[in-house]
Amino acid sequence: MLINNSRDSFPFIHLIRLRIPSVLSDLFSIIIPLSNHLFTRFFTMSEFDSRFIRRLVGTKVTTFLEFDALQQPSAVSSSASAASLSAAPLGASPPRISPLAASPSAVSLATDSAAAATLNTATSTTAPSISLSGSPPLEIGCSWIITKKLSENAVHLTQKDADMGCGPPMAVGKFLCYLEEDPTRIAFMRIYYQIPITGTEDADLATLAQQIQPPQVCGELEAFRLLMSQGCSSVPRFYGYCEKQQGEHDLVPGGFVKYVVWEKVPGEPLTAEFFWSLDLGTREDIRVHFRAAFEEMLRCGVKPDMSRISKIIYDQSTGNVRISGFRRGWPIRDKLEWSDTRYVEYRLAKPHDDRDWPSNPQKWKY
Repeated sequence: MLINNSRDSFPFIHLIRLRIPSVLSDLFSIIIPLSNHLFTRFFTMSEFDSRFIRRLVGTKVTTFLEFDALQQPSAVSSSASAASLSAAPLGASPPRISPLAASPSAVSLATDSAAAATLNTATSTTAPSISLSGSPPLEIGCSWIITKKLSENAVHLTQKDADMGCGPPMAVGKFLCYLEEDPTRIAFMRIYYQIPITGTEDADLATLAQQIQPPQVCGELEAFRLLMSQGCSSVPRFYGYCEKQQGEHDLVPGGFVKYVVWEKVPGEPLTAEFFWSLDLGTREDIRVHFRAAFEEMLRCGVKPDMSRISKIIYDQSTGNVRISGFRRGWPIRDKLEWSDTRYVEYRLAKPHDDRDWPSNPQKWKY
């Protein structure tokens, strides 16, 4: 895998550099290569890790949503839910509902109904079932066919890293997929796959079994759940989640495999080159839409993990802007306010070189 070592990969370093005196610039000539080295160490994919990721193209994965059937107009089967999902207009936003109500489920995505739904996770071993009074929520399954690998990387950890609580090592792949019942319904799927601790790749089953951990919270899932529960229209819709155990012939038998599926919205990720090639009026329109989307997301209590322009999905035909990038995202505890420095972080504005650039946005290039 090629590692992007451009300044785009480390926007926070670029921002810090603008804040400090030039006499410290030599220090960053050391820090940046070091950060690139650490990124390469922990996030490159080895041939060993790639074995599972590569063989996923062409396979089928079933993910699940849960919602309260008693709050729906009628009980719906899992096959009907998939049909509803396939009928939903591409790129349509979830209905605007009150903060106390949850987001539309896979069943209600095709309508403008404001019926409340509660998103939860479900394991692959749980069969879809109809909810009766006092029983658990209805679980709706949708099957997805994986068509293309978009990216892959891995978090490699030594035994010392694991003992320090750095979390389990894992391979992570992002894929394109489509709904089995409707090939025109395209979505993204991210797969988290536990891999052995460095140095134990060829260990016996007893050694690998010691690396199995209890189920852990998936930050990306929690971020999507919170956003969907408040009807956030500034992000792609969440389509489902599944967690399974690896088989006896996989890399860590009994280890986790997690699947997260979300909407592929109309538009393309922005690039700095494309954005700055646009006229001033169009750039300003994108900034206005970006701020509105970002503020809605903050009100829902979520912030993306990375400030990259590529996480802004821009539909040139409509001017719509969506924000993505929740792989390492988490619900935020403290309330965050909008700051115009977000424009600089996402490369939608260019600051001047003064140390006090955050205080003088009127000097920025827009």
